Amino acid sequence: MRNMVIIGSGPAGLTAAVYAARANLQPLLIEGKEPGGQLTLTTLVENYPGFGEGIMGPQLMEEMRKQALRFGTEIVTSYVYAVKLKEYPFRVYFADQEVTTKTVVISTGSSAKLIGIESELQLMGHGVSTCATCDGFFYRGREIAVVGGGDSAMEEATFLTKFATTVFVIHRRDVLRASKIMQDRAFSNPKIQFIWDTVVDHVVGTKETGVTGLKLKNVKTLEA
Repeated sequence: MRNMVIIGSGPAGLTAAVYAARANLQPLLIEGKEPGGQLTLTTLVENYPGFGEGIMGPQLMEEMRKQALRFGTEIVTSYVYAVKLKEYPFRVYFADQEVTTKTVVISTGSSAKLIGIESELQLMGHGVSTCATCDGFFYRGREIAVVGGGDSAMEEATFLTKFATTVFVIHRRDVLRASKIMQDRAFSNPKIQFIWDTVVDHVVGTKETGVTGLKLKNVKTLEA
């Protein structure tokens, strides 16, 4: 039986692993399908203490992983598909294994909802971002597009007006799903423009140039 099983390998999971390993608990950490969490999709991290000049997201997560391993964490690259917490000891299921444990730390985080086009993934971290607070600073004085019509999209769009000349909100419908207060903030911001009934067909650019544009399609007229 294990002393501790940690599910997830983002900053929270790896921090728990470091502390548990230093306490000689010999934790087992199951990385999941995205080792390192969402920070691996971020370019420069400037708000993490101890790095005055910033540090690249993937590099920060790799250093955290090395630290956890150095203190004795066992790391498995697998996906947890079930956890039983009603009986003690707890049971964690992954791959073809079942592990019993005294403690389960669930630090699975979240996954960004992507558009689902190939060019989006190719340019992730090169102009495509899922975190306005992480990356907005890098797009000062530029035009920025936000895709979506819910609260998250309105929050990100409003935040990005601190840096952008114009924020284009691209939404597949002609009404927003966001709460009224979030809509009111967005509609009243002179830097935000709305492009209705439209989806992104392709993200234009390369890893060398970054994103240079978007190819859009109107869902009603089918015009590109």
